[in-house]
Amino acid sequence: MFSWFSKNVETLKPLPLSQREKSYSAASGLVYQYLFKGMLGRKHVFRVSADRNTHFEVAVELTEDALAACAARMGSALRWNEEYALAKLSLFHAFDDAETAESLTQTVVPPSQSLLEHMDYLKMA
Repeated sequence: MFSWFSKNVETLKPLPLSQREKSYSAASGLVYQYLFKGMLGRKHVFRVSADRNTHFEVAVELTEDALAACAARMGSALRWNEEYALAKLSLFHAFDDAETAESLTQTVVPPSQSLLEHMDYLKMA
């Protein structure tokens, strides 16, 4: 399966999170296993599998424009763990919207409105 990450020349920056595989049951009925790999700039990179055999990378990019609305609501810039939480919920949203695992090959770029809704769900300011 194609991996956008294999073509990327930047170095993956890991964050201080436990590296354990987690599961998410999507609205489609698929159960995804995912593992946070690290960051490339504003892209949060996850290793994902829908069958426990085939793994591929999914990136969630939080753009400056989308984060600006979140920062305005918070009254300050978001911390890395807050951005990670928004990226993870955006990944779950992509899992729910995907009809097949193969359709997750593009970078997920959530709009500011989606991030603000995620903030509501997480009760962030």
